[in-house]
Amino acid sequence: MSFSPQFDATLTTYARSTILLVEDDRATREMFDYALRIAGFDVMSAGDGLSALRAIDQHCIPDVIVLDLDLPQVSGIDVHQELVSHADTCAIPIIVVTGTSWQPPPDVFRTLRKPITSDVLVRVVQRAIGHHEHGLGSSAHRQMLDD
Repeated sequence: MSFSPQFDATLTTYARSTILLVEDDRATREMFDYALRIAGFDVMSAGDGLSALRAIDQHCIPDVIVLDLDLPQVSGIDVHQELVSHADTCAIPIIVVTGTSWQPPPDVFRTLRKPITSDVLVRVVQRAIGHHEHGLGSSAHRQMLDD
């Protein structure tokens, strides 16, 4: 994984959006956190599923969630199920970043298989923000991902 600071000039459109980054590997979490902040996002980080749920409950509802699946305390799968079962969080785009062969349900915005680069993550987060802001349905966002 490498960080490439060459991001699209349209990043200012996404500034001030809040991303919840849930990743138990400290080095990966720090690299993704840095890349997202450089791209203009506010980032809340959590190293486990329980901390992620607490962050949402105690701080704010993020615009996008980047979620690892293999997490201590509460798994990413359980975090996902908890989020989609509540009216306040069910519409948040969730980007799963995993090394597993998990088959995502249709309510997951995108699944990225590790290893991925920071610039790929930033581009997908940008698309998720656009999806969320424009209220696109699942077929529309899948088409947008294929562009």
